[in-house]
Amino acid sequence: MSNEVVSRIGEALTRNENHISFAITLMEHLVVPTFVLDADQNVLIWNRACERLTDIPATEVVGTRNHWRAFYEEPRPCLADLVATSSFDRISDLYTVSDDPSDPTIGVHAENWCWMPRRRQHLYLAIDAGPVFDDAGKLIAVVETLRDTTERHIAQIKVQEQASILKAHFDEQERETELARRILDHQIRSDLMQQAGVKYSVIPASNFSGDMVLAARSPSGRLYAILADATGHGLSAAVSVLPMVQEFYRLVELSSPLSALIESINFLLANSLPLGRFVAAAFVTLDEAAKEGEIWVGGVPDVLMFDSAGRLERRIASSNLPLGIAKTNDGVQGIERFSWVHARQLLLVSDGIVEACNADDVAFGDEQLIDVVEHRAPGVEITDALQQALQRHLKGSSAHDDMSMLVIDCPAGSA
Repeated sequence: MSNEVVSRIGEALTRNENHISFAITLMEHLVVPTFVLDADQNVLIWNRACERLTDIPATEVVGTRNHWRAFYEEPRPCLADLVATSSFDRISDLYTVSDDPSDPTIGVHAENWCWMPRRRQHLYLAIDAGPVFDDAGKLIAVVETLRDTTERHIAQIKVQEQASILKAHFDEQERETELARRILDHQIRSDLMQQAGVKYSVIPASNFSGDMVLAARSPSGRLYAILADATGHGLSAAVSVLPMVQEFYRLVELSSPLSALIESINFLLANSLPLGRFVAAAFVTLDEAAKEGEIWVGGVPDVLMFDSAGRLERRIASSNLPLGIAKTNDGVQGIERFSWVHARQLLLVSDGIVEACNADDVAFGDEQLIDVVEHRAPGVEITDALQQALQRHLKGSSAHDDMSMLVIDCPAGSA
């Protein structure tokens, strides 16, 4: 071998040694805690960041297999040991969280609580370990990096705990809401509504509606109907109208005069609702055989009467206080009587309909209400026409108040 060749080999070895020395120095000064094991699991490098994390100096562990002492009180393999021995199947048994590596030769990731004996505290560490092979594919080292993610992990646990608590509260509220809805729905006799022959719609702004429609016939066949609108909306409003339900059915069964019905319900609400709570309402009774009826309006929009051609014929405006405000009967005496010969229809609505505002803050309004009824297509029910018109008006916006409507037919007599 010539001197020139020997010289070149020497230079190459020197460069290689320099590269190795540089790599070791670089790793020792990394800000990420890092240690390196050889193929026999002896510690080759224990960098300064690893010293700061574990409170164990490199002089205690380099050249030994005692690196476990930094993380545990009893001997057990670290992630780098499992990589060095290809014991990948043990990772999930020894670590709280671990990834199933698609290619273990690239590296593995795991997370675990570790008791740091020198620091006398638990740390939650995110750990990555990867093998280093020589040109022949032989394992020569394993590099393990560590990140202290304790604060983030604890914060994550707290978030999860709070989420669990909130979900438990939400689930309980949903159960209570469903029970309350079933109780409220059970109060209203759907069979009596069907026998009354009225058409109605109640569209709540939330889970519960403070609007309520009741209708029933007395033993003599006289029709009684109410559209009620309690203060606000939601469960509190729904509870406000609940006391009047059974009283309504009781008095209808007794064929009570409309005045007695109003006075009794007003007295009941005035003595059961808290201050500031009241119920606006409209009452209707019909004697269809005699073609006579009575209407009482307190606090809701005008009751509208339409003729057989669908044209507005008469308004019955509110002339009374809502129910539950005054305990005396002075405010419940304004009953209007009417009669008819040809077929008529009465329309009762809550203020949630006329005040329904779209995204442009434009209210549905009384004029549009009447226009929809008067110009609806032949054969289309008033309730259907109004619901469709409200949907077009709101354009997907949510209503801010409950919306209810009640249509009562005043039928013509037989020829």
